[in-house]
Amino acid sequence: MQTSLPYTGTSYYGFELNKADFIVKSESYQTETAKMSRMTVQFFFIKSGSGKIQINNQEYLVRKGSVLWLFSYHVYQFVEIYEEIQVITFDLSLNVLMLSSLTTRSVDQHMNFFEYWDTPALDCEEKDFYYLRTIFTHALKEYEQQERLYDLSLLADLYQVIVWFERTARYHWNREKPIREMSSKILLYLHFHYREDLSLNEVADKFKSTSQTINRGLKKLTGKTFVENLVEVRINNALAMLKFEELDVAFIADFVGYRSVPSFNKQFKAMTGYSPTEVKKIRSTDKKLNSFRFQNSLPFEIYNYIHQHYSEAISLQTAAKYFYSSPTKIDQIVLNEFSMTFNALVEYNRMLFARSLLLSSSRKISEIAEACGYQSIRTFNRNFLAFWGNTPRKYKELLMKKKKLG
Repeated sequence: MQTSLPYTGTSYYGFELNKADFIVKSESYQTETAKMSRMTVQFFFIKSGSGKIQINNQEYLVRKGSVLWLFSYHVYQFVEIYEEIQVITFDLSLNVLMLSSLTTRSVDQHMNFFEYWDTPALDCEEKDFYYLRTIFTHALKEYEQQERLYDLSLLADLYQVIVWFERTARYHWNREKPIREMSSKILLYLHFHYREDLSLNEVADKFKSTSQTINRGLKKLTGKTFVENLVEVRINNALAMLKFEELDVAFIADFVGYRSVPSFNKQFKAMTGYSPTEVKKIRSTDKKLNSFRFQNSLPFEIYNYIHQHYSEAISLQTAAKYFYSSPTKIDQIVLNEFSMTFNALVEYNRMLFARSLLLSSSRKISEIAEACGYQSIRTFNRNFLAFWGNTPRKYKELLMKKKKLG
């Protein structure tokens, strides 16, 4: 039976909550767990112990003082326990989350936080540990002892945790901004140079960084290491080229940067579930071949959406609809991360693909234009000239001449 909150005349009045809407409990983990997911919002405060938790296939080290904020779309499990983990958990409905946070802030203020919230796990400093431990311990005591479950003090405890998480997430976001910007540039660099023999150390030298920093930054943005991102770029380009019957597998393997066809076949199948030869027999519109998505960051979800659909008639409006957002918001996200507008990023992908087709196929210019998403060959020629400095025909002639001389 649901009972009303006993605070008439306040902003809590009118909400109907039951005991299951806000549960506070103490738990311990001594061994690995099975995968879990709940239709609630959860906060984990690690009182003691250490280990490794996997959230949506990405692993995070947790230790004394770690705080996790998990939603219903998070699938998680403790995959390693180094020392028995003791936690206090808030398990609450979205109603309670809104009650504790939105009553003193606007909806826009609260939701804007998620622009900065790119990780479900944060570590606290020593001074914050005692502050958070006091809050979680107090909430546990309130939950266990009070008959009136939804006392304002319990909701106030939750609000303080949310404020701490938001403040800390923003701090980490701003602190790692240089690494994030460098990682964005490295991803773009991979798309320009994936055909070359790239190594992590060489790229680190080029960007005046270290291999560890580059891997950490890319892992943060995409959920993948440098090598994994490079493989993804190469395989995605190979997928696009396999649409053309005149290109054989050996040629495509060499073109996208593999010096060994068996190595190409092995990585291709590991990533797509098919061999390159099998893909040639499958319709190019098969959705199974377009399932690669960046895991953690909306900017790169958008980037991957563009990379998968640039040969279609996509626009800022179609992308906004796909991501349940506004065109202005999508454009701003892309601009912040890639220093170019959404339309410019679409054009960038189309021009790279057009160049690949000019180099690797005997198709007519009109066919290449259509394959790159252009309805008008005149528009294609004009855009190609602006991007590469020559018309498609002249550009190919120069490349062929250079190849003969070389």
